[in-house]
Amino acid sequence: MLEEKDFELLDESSNNANEVVDDEPITKDDFVLTQVDSTVHEQKFQTKPTTFLKDSLKRFSKNKSSVVAAYILGALLILSFAVPAFNKSDTKHPKPHETFLAPKLFKAGTGFWDGTTKYTNIAVDISGKPDAKTEEEKQEYWWPSSDKFPQRSAISKKKFTEEKYSNDISTLGSFGKEGYVQFGYYEDREKGDNVEFSSKAIASLDLNENLYLTSFDTYDVEKINLMEEKKDLTAPDNYEIGESAFYFIYSELNTETNEKEEKEVKLVDYAVKHNIGSSVASLKEDKLDIAKIIKDETGKTTFEDARFAVRMIAKHNGNNVCALIRSITFETGSTNETTQAIFDNMSFTDATNAVAKSINDGFEYWSSTGVRRIYLSKAHFCSFVYDTYEAVFGLRVIDGEYVSDLLTYQEKGWVSFKDKEGWDTIWKDDMGYWIDEFNFTCEILDPVNCPLAKPLTIDDFYGYDVPGTLGVKMTVINYKYMGYTSVPSYLMGTDKSGKDMFKYVFEGLRTSLLLGFLTFAVCFTFGLLWGSICGYFGGTVDLVMERFTDILSGIPWIVVMTLIILHFKSTFWTFALALCLTGWIGTAARTRTQFYRFRGREYVLASRTLGASDARLITKHILPNALGTIITGAVLMIPSVIFSEATISYLGLGLQNMSSLGVILSDNQKELLTNPYLLIFPSVVIALIMISFNLFGNGLRDAINPSLKGED
Repeated sequence: MLEEKDFELLDESSNNANEVVDDEPITKDDFVLTQVDSTVHEQKFQTKPTTFLKDSLKRFSKNKSSVVAAYILGALLILSFAVPAFNKSDTKHPKPHETFLAPKLFKAGTGFWDGTTKYTNIAVDISGKPDAKTEEEKQEYWWPSSDKFPQRSAISKKKFTEEKYSNDISTLGSFGKEGYVQFGYYEDREKGDNVEFSSKAIASLDLNENLYLTSFDTYDVEKINLMEEKKDLTAPDNYEIGESAFYFIYSELNTETNEKEEKEVKLVDYAVKHNIGSSVASLKEDKLDIAKIIKDETGKTTFEDARFAVRMIAKHNGNNVCALIRSITFETGSTNETTQAIFDNMSFTDATNAVAKSINDGFEYWSSTGVRRIYLSKAHFCSFVYDTYEAVFGLRVIDGEYVSDLLTYQEKGWVSFKDKEGWDTIWKDDMGYWIDEFNFTCEILDPVNCPLAKPLTIDDFYGYDVPGTLGVKMTVINYKYMGYTSVPSYLMGTDKSGKDMFKYVFEGLRTSLLLGFLTFAVCFTFGLLWGSICGYFGGTVDLVMERFTDILSGIPWIVVMTLIILHFKSTFWTFALALCLTGWIGTAARTRTQFYRFRGREYVLASRTLGASDARLITKHILPNALGTIITGAVLMIPSVIFSEATISYLGLGLQNMSSLGVILSDNQKELLTNPYLLIFPSVVIALIMISFNLFGNGLRDAINPSLKGED
């Protein structure tokens, strides 16, 4: 242990004090560096300071759904301008011969997206060969009852069903031989009106020879309704069964007034119920000698201006009347072919020659076109595939005055109408077109471009003996005849005007996007400015501005839209104006809320303390932090504008002389059941826009949020 005596106190008076003070100072050389580990851990920074834009893109790219949405939006934006620019289809003028072509991507026969349409249980007429004994023979002459299938060559994969009943009135309008003949008439007729359907007038009738009524057959509706196979079929609405009678009506001169008057002879009394297939059941005869009845009643054998008629008594108000007549046929003993032809063509079986007349209180109302349909017909049905492109662009027989086309083909070198000596066998002069019927020749020189499917013969021409009436019946390859070099293919089909839906939809998308972006730019800019002022200054400024906003937002936007369109017409610019008048309110409200949220933060107060101006505080400190939420809501304004335009179009106030998605959907809404692709494609585009903008806005919100800078 050290003690005090072990130490020596130095002072200035000490002799060795100077020695201590005068020692040399310690320097760097007096020290030796000793390292335990010689490895140098300090390194230079490998990264550079990032910018706000780069950091935002980095965060946005990590949101995979937003990236996919951005690609979809970019693709739709490019297609909206590229497709109308490079697709040469004409969407400005209607093409009536190319309507309702099905979407086609693959060749016909693939069964998917190949331009064909499948139909099931379509009623077909097999009466083209009345003497056919077997089903196979009948089916050779079948044809669908609807006018939707004009070309037989376009039908394939036919599959017939057994004969069965149907309660479809409009579809089975041509089947009088196998069903109820329904005679429709005015729905506004009064109670007690009789409805009459007459044969065409007979100019001269001689009853010196026999004339029999061999069939006046009707169906018993009660018995038919009891049939097991028809238990689910019911009578149509607004129709009633009429009691039917059969008359002979003729004209006779009134000697007192010197005018012709109509008189009638009842041949078959009013009746509703007859046994199925019976022949004039009330008389219990196989045939009725109507010549004798008429001669006994009138005392005459020759008549002028006569006709036969079915008259029905209506029982209720406002209903169309339905006669359950199966057939009315005659038998004549006349050897005169004209007389025989009159009664052969007078059958009321299918009601095609009937003329309607309503009789009420002595007044008669004639209708040359009555509704003549079938109800509860027993018919054949068929399922098949219909190639819409073959029906339009395949082989077609055209008949008419097309000789000028033939001369045009000859001028183009596609076909030659010259004899061996080089003389034209078709030519034109001041009197019209002529043909050398004794020396006619036709040779197809360019089968690639010539529309003729086969060379013409003299039998294909008619009217060559009368100047100006030369006509021709020719078989053409229709796509060549229409001016195409190959059969066109429409990816999304065509609409009722023949417009290419692929180009038409993207033209509409371009218009809708331009309208959406223009409205977004105006509403976002004005709403951001308005909301910033309200939220930053607050107080009286906010109170006054908010009351104005409340008043404007209280007016329904559809009312504002309708008034603007009705006053200034529905053009692109007036539509955009109507959308901008109230479209900025939502952005202004979000901006105001965010400014109230951030204006009291510490960094804003610090900046104000250091002398920052109001403009700098808004643009540099508050707005960047609030922009994420604001931009998310504002981006959704674009699909909202598209939906608003679609809504207005459904009200009949859509854009005029311009295509848009709303106008396309409005024009095709009636085709939902028959041609759904006309609504599916534009609807899919709208759905993609809505979903993509939503996901894109979410990613954009996180990307531009300054508080997330530097985070992964």
